Amino acid sequence: MAPRPSARRSETPRLVHFVGFRGDRYWNAARVFGPPDMIHEAWDRYAADDVAPGDLVIFAQGEWDQAPRSFAVEAEMKRRERWDEG
Repeated sequence: MAPRPSARRSETPRLVHFVGFRGDRYWNAARVFGPPDMIHEAWDRYAADDVAPGDLVIFAQGEWDQAPRSFAVEAEMKRRERWDEG
């Protein structure tokens, strides 16, 4: 894949991130935005940490300003569910 041209060499190149895409939605997004530089299965802390100012993040679902998933919070919720079941 050829590097994307930049207006100035001193600028950090903008990366394109796809989040949560599968199947035909991926190919449709690639036609519109070009191929992604990064593919993230979910919008979580790991994906959010990969994004730099100026990067373009394309979500398969959800709002543009959604908060990243927190696995610690999800794990705690599961623990409480199991506690309530027991």
